Amino acid sequence: MARKKKNIDDKIEDLNLVPIMNLVVCLIPIVLLGTSLVKIGVINVNAPKFGMGQAAPDDSEEKPLNLTVAVGEDGFRITASGADINQVLGLAPAAEPGADPAEPAAAGPLIAKQGENYDYVELYNKLVQIKEKFPEETIINLTADARIPFKVMINTMDSIRVRLDKDSYEDIEGFKAASVNYEGNTVKLLWPDVVFAVAQ
Repeated sequence: MARKKKNIDDKIEDLNLVPIMNLVVCLIPIVLLGTSLVKIGVINVNAPKFGMGQAAPDDSEEKPLNLTVAVGEDGFRITASGADINQVLGLAPAAEPGADPAEPAAAGPLIAKQGENYDYVELYNKLVQIKEKFPEETIINLTADARIPFKVMINTMDSIRVRLDKDSYEDIEGFKAASVNYEGNTVKLLWPDVVFAVAQ
């Protein structure tokens, strides 16, 4: 016995897109409002250089300062391969006449933490003193222990890049309230070229 063919309705109904369109229309203002509240900042730093393919410095040229600030769990350590930082800051007597000037002290001063907080004020004061002796230098190496929070690195970079109204500050309140020093219409820089260095 032959089966009867069912009548198949070939008509396809149109999709109702009104609910989806309403949802999209409601989401657009929310997305636009959210993007206006998000602030993105960019910090200009340089990657570390490992010395591959670089020529050795000529003895006739002046040796660069190669200033380094190391951020540790106990505070900041300032060192330099081109000068004795302790002597520059007046923390050590001048080298004896027979001493080799090409061999600076291995480590500079330690700026210890004040309780749980890093002493950004004293770091700024010391770096201003060094800048007075080396006004042409702009590069500073920044290195840190692996356990140091990145927020500390950001605060360190913020405190060493530009020159403030005074050359030294006594407390953190005066340091935070200080305004940037201008020379004409341009910001007076302290150590603007920050290079991330590898901790050794």
